Amino acid sequence: MIGDDPLLTDEESAYLAETRRALDEEVFVGRLDREHVRALDRNEESAEDWREYMRRMGERDLLGISVPEAYNGAGGTFTETALAEGAIGNRGSIVHACQASLTQHIGRTMYEHGSEHVRETYLKPMLAGEFVVAQAFTEPASGTDIAHLGTRAEREGDHWVVDGEKRFIDFAPYADVLFVPVRTGGEAGDREGLSILVVDGDTEGFEVLERHADWHGFRGTGASWIRFDDAHVPVENTIGEAGSAWSYITNELNLEHLTISRYCLGAAERALAFAANYTEAREVNGRPLSRYQGVSHQLSECATRLDAAYLLNTRAARILDRDGMAAGRMEGAMAKQFGNEVAHAVADTAMQVMGGVATTAKYPVERIQRDVRAGRYMGGATEVMKAIVQHDAYDRLRDEDFDGSLVGREHEGLPW
Repeated sequence: MIGDDPLLTDEESAYLAETRRALDEEVFVGRLDREHVRALDRNEESAEDWREYMRRMGERDLLGISVPEAYNGAGGTFTETALAEGAIGNRGSIVHACQASLTQHIGRTMYEHGSEHVRETYLKPMLAGEFVVAQAFTEPASGTDIAHLGTRAEREGDHWVVDGEKRFIDFAPYADVLFVPVRTGGEAGDREGLSILVVDGDTEGFEVLERHADWHGFRGTGASWIRFDDAHVPVENTIGEAGSAWSYITNELNLEHLTISRYCLGAAERALAFAANYTEAREVNGRPLSRYQGVSHQLSECATRLDAAYLLNTRAARILDRDGMAAGRMEGAMAKQFGNEVAHAVADTAMQVMGGVATTAKYPVERIQRDVRAGRYMGGATEVMKAIVQHDAYDRLRDEDFDGSLVGREHEGLPW
């Protein structure tokens, strides 16, 4: 946030400041310093890196922030969750924020719908920072269209037998736990019959088919194409009621929309800060670049749009705090649609005003620009968010007093 944020309480502002301090002084130091971030971008990450990151984050209550302390969450709010995710994207990278984000929405879903077995065996150690987590939603023939996923699970006694493939699955090679939607009943396209299983990373029949190291950005997660081949998963690892996971998934996405857009905004704000400082110091024709309106007005536009996106995001988080995970569908989609488009535009503008040096590794701006590009489709593409908004906006804007029968016949009377 560039300007003051009147939507935050004094306590929330203090929380954000303390989170930034902890990230700067206790998390992204030593083994996880700037060189570690550069190594991630070269796909030189390791399982040990991610385990150390999760351990540090768990110790500082930055995993599963909205989950009660009894399950090793922070007992915080969805607004605090959004604030922390923005700070992680700003102080570390959006890859770090993504791993933390998984614990936010997966953790909350485990808490709200998981059995005590799931909570004790998976949720508590995950939020203590003992697990690296993966979320296996996307498939070769199914992305946003979860109802058409092809991975199936058939029950045999006290186990599900899982078969199918997923791809673009971040952290899959390092995952101790995978959160996996499958079809346990019904037909392709049905909302009924979907289930979520918690799969151990060492489950026999689970394998990595291909590593996706050649990403445009968002590198260092070990993103992979994976397969389940006759993988046996205990029935007790089912989240909630088998066949009823549609609402669990859509509610979880309400929170994921906020975390993704927030951490991309945090990263974009860092890129803008580099651009502002660079253009103040870089002189052209005897005066700083920042004195040229062609440059300064672009930064002005970026700052304004960033703040607007932050405010939309906080509003949506407030709605979740007030009404729960199922609420704020339209407002969350607005926040993601606008926020992720703004984040990418801001990072790109930062590169433009800095010029050629911004395309080099001397500054992190070009990496940020590549990274935030992924936010425009992760967790639901911008186009999907627009479809959600238009659907709900038409409902809310509909006026029963408007006489549609007079449209095209206004000479007979006015519809309004």
